[in-house]
Amino acid sequence: MANRYSHFDAAHAYTLQKREHGVLRILRRIGMTNLDVCKILEVGCGDGFWLSEFVKWGADPKNVTGIDIDQDRVDEARNRVPATLNVDCGNGASLPYPDNSFDIVLQSTVFTSLLDSHMRQRVANEMKRVVTVDGVILWYDFHVNNPKNPHVRRVGRDELRQLFSGCEIRAERITLAPPLARFFAPWSAALCAFLEIFPFLRTHYLATIRKIS
Repeated sequence: MANRYSHFDAAHAYTLQKREHGVLRILRRIGMTNLDVCKILEVGCGDGFWLSEFVKWGADPKNVTGIDIDQDRVDEARNRVPATLNVDCGNGASLPYPDNSFDIVLQSTVFTSLLDSHMRQRVANEMKRVVTVDGVILWYDFHVNNPKNPHVRRVGRDELRQLFSGCEIRAERITLAPPLARFFAPWSAALCAFLEIFPFLRTHYLATIRKIS
């Protein structure tokens, strides 16, 4: 199981590359390519992979912050990212940051691990609170359930609108269903790309969420 999330695993590498392409495409579309002047927060930053990606794309580590509720994951992230990048241990439902303090706020598969609807709304409210009026929330999460994992629950388009009511939301389906990626990626990335043409085979939403001024 551990090797499934290795960068040398063909399916994991394929999925990450496609997602990176999607995020960079969105940043170009919304005109946020000068990441060195952006203040960035990741809620549920885990081991810091996406924090380090934003630094690789040009973000100033001093302007990048991660927060995670799990101290072990926070320690992993601190060991991974530059020393000037701030990683806090805390709860996404009560973010220790001022209003309107980040240009980009992102989350990756955090909400599907929150089974309680009230907790989901609290985290969404906090993300809305700390993002600037001209900023953007980048969302990546499952829109389908995993029948083999009762500890996650999907976030559909209607719930996404409810969580971020009063915001402009633009969501697209990405990410080839993981079982298909695991089966086909070791043999052919081109075949995975072909299968990804069909929306019903994509399991996640990649969304931009912006306040309506």
